[in-house]
Amino acid sequence: MKKIAIIGHFGGKKEFLDGQTIKTKILYNELKNATDWKIQKIDTYLKQKNPICLFLTTLYALLLRKDVIVLLSGNGMKSFFPMLSFFARHWKVRIYHDVIGGKLDNYVKAYKKFGKYLLSFKVNWVETKELEKDLLNVGISNCETIPNFKRLNVVDNDELLVKYEKPFAFCMFSRVMREKGVEIAIDAIEKINKDANETVCTLDIYGAVDERYLDAFNKVLNSASEAIRYCGVVPYSESVDTIKGYYGLAFPTFWDGEGFPGTIIDAYSAGVPVIASDWNSNAEIVKNLKTGILYPNESDKTFLDAIKHYISMSSDEIYKLKLNCVEAAADYQPDKHIKKIIETMTQ
Repeated sequence: MKKIAIIGHFGGKKEFLDGQTIKTKILYNELKNATDWKIQKIDTYLKQKNPICLFLTTLYALLLRKDVIVLLSGNGMKSFFPMLSFFARHWKVRIYHDVIGGKLDNYVKAYKKFGKYLLSFKVNWVETKELEKDLLNVGISNCETIPNFKRLNVVDNDELLVKYEKPFAFCMFSRVMREKGVEIAIDAIEKINKDANETVCTLDIYGAVDERYLDAFNKVLNSASEAIRYCGVVPYSESVDTIKGYYGLAFPTFWDGEGFPGTIIDAYSAGVPVIASDWNSNAEIVKNLKTGILYPNESDKTFLDAIKHYISMSSDEIYKLKLNCVEAAADYQPDKHIKKIIETMTQ
């Protein structure tokens, strides 16, 4: 029986719904279901609670395991990479780095030793071709692209709504923070309604509110109209059922750490087009006027323009976008990507 370890944020006994924790748990569960491997979980959540225990557990795993997968945030990389690289070079441990986010090349530029660390690993699995290209440009050649993936129940075509009427219901489904474009989305919906002197659009916001943004978000909500609602937190396993009745998913993000946003997979699986900013690697995932609207483009310079364009489209045009979303969702089911991971780890 093959024995491996996965180092990542599992969240202890708490329920975390951020992208990093979800990705870590999905990888663990998919590998567990697809193999007979014995998989040791090393939870970086312990760093705050019991750092000595985390260090000793990691050391033990590196001494006894020849295959270790790591999924780390920026601070986690700084803490773990020196030890991981040492064991990769001197103990012949095969380190498989499953990259979180879309700006790893910036760390290579900022920290001289990062390049050496990454090159000592067996592979760096990145979520987008754009990041693979950016890393190659800074000398990191051992990268492979494996997109974000989730095992979700993709809607059937006959479940897709074929006709919409005012008010057009939009939603956001991600961590709630200013950098995800929450206020951009709210301002656009409010302006459309104010200019029309009626409720043309509504916006429901789902997701855990970033603690640093909580006070500011509450102020924004308190001053918003009834067209804007905060609807709390929904587990990713319930994302499709939550999203599928909406007209569109709003994603005007400008967050520096954006990689391959899981919310786009949720929307595609629900058959819901995405109105997204052309930010980081979004253009690799959202195809303008095929699976949504990607702005700025020739006709839509802002999120407000993109929303106006979208609600002006005919039901037939929207339905074609929805069919394209369902088709795209198949690319982000886990099976072929887990197969690639297993093949790499058994070579």
